[in-house]
Amino acid sequence: MRRAFATLFAVVVVLVLAAPASAAQLAGVQTHLLWSDVDDREMQRQLDLVKQSGASLMRVDVGWASLQEDGPSAWSSWYLGRLDRMVAAADARGIELLLTFMNTPCWASTAPAALKQGCEGAWWDRGVTAYPPADAGDYARALAFLVRRYGSRVLAWEVWNEPNFAEFWKSPDPAAAYARLLKAAYPAAKAAHPGAQIIGGSLSQSDHAFTRRLYELGARGSFDAFSVHPYSDDVSPLDPRAGVDARYSFVRGVQKVREVMLAFGDRSPVWLTESGWSTGTIRTSDGWRNGVSEAQQALFMRQQAEQVARWPWVRANVWFRLLDMGSDRADKWSNCGLVRANGTAKPAWAAFRDAAARLRAGPQAAAGPTPPAASPAPKAKTAKKRAAKKRRAAKRRAARARAAKRRAARAHAATRAAKRRERAADRRRAGYHRPA
Repeated sequence: MRRAFATLFAVVVVLVLAAPASAAQLAGVQTHLLWSDVDDREMQRQLDLVKQSGASLMRVDVGWASLQEDGPSAWSSWYLGRLDRMVAAADARGIELLLTFMNTPCWASTAPAALKQGCEGAWWDRGVTAYPPADAGDYARALAFLVRRYGSRVLAWEVWNEPNFAEFWKSPDPAAAYARLLKAAYPAAKAAHPGAQIIGGSLSQSDHAFTRRLYELGARGSFDAFSVHPYSDDVSPLDPRAGVDARYSFVRGVQKVREVMLAFGDRSPVWLTESGWSTGTIRTSDGWRNGVSEAQQALFMRQQAEQVARWPWVRANVWFRLLDMGSDRADKWSNCGLVRANGTAKPAWAAFRDAAARLRAGPQAAAGPTPPAASPAPKAKTAKKRAAKKRRAAKRRAARARAAKRRAARAHAATRAAKRRERAADRRRAGYHRPA
């Protein structure tokens, strides 16, 4: 019996950790260096800031629609030139790159004809880029072209951004369309450069339900790591937020996604490729609309780093983002940066430097679960009856709690759509960039 308990305990420890405790974790920061309003001088300035921040990783969105505007055989020399210079400048500074390849050019898009309009005019302003490609192979070939071009100078490539969010991925069956994209992209990218790390998921929030659907569709094996964006509105990352779905809690949601992965036998690493808090001044009764104080932003960042350090299966944590994007303090998504619009550092700058150093040191040695205890001696029948009665009462309480949680989740969901629309308005221009 003791041998059986020991074996069970060893298996549980392996499944919980699922990663070597000695591996360093990556602290990253989001930039938008390929947006058309970022010239070469500004690109260099931001890269210097990334280096000074202590970040070991930088996430940058790369637009397929900008790379192949005119067809499957045409490559934009202007856009490739910008991408070449960014990769070279990051490499010179020793900054690892995570490039998110996203947004469909008009010629490849499944957008309705009423939006495409023959790909005439400003189709990029009509939402065409948010539709999946008609042929996932077109995306795969474009990704392979870039993977081959940059080789080991790019650490990882992320397949799309937030395919569970209609503002970035419009499909009657988003999970099925995204699973097809992963299955086409992964072998093509690995053939182009076997050492490239291909990141799947990139999900808005810790969407464990969408994660499960991807695995049910056979997506396992079509990525080297799985990524989520575990925002937690205006509360601490350590708040379990018991009244809402786990996807809206950092500490519960990330673990829930991991549980799904392990249930399907997948021990691939998890990357947290977006997270953070805004210091915008807006305060409402809806937490998802709100900013937090600069002191809270810094505190939450430190708390998050400490929690990530307890998860050795998390490989990377990326902060959204390096810089505030404007001077309107009432705009939530313009005030997520480590650095204010006037160039001065927020308290979060120092907190990020500390967090980056903490994660570079590697995960904490995680304590394993308590081994099963020996079975107690049999109790009298009356004791068994009392225990059975308590179990039935506990089940009834649990059922009532689940029902209350479902009601709260439905009410909460009604406001989440508004949040997604607001967030997308700030980020929609990431998908298409043209020469100024």
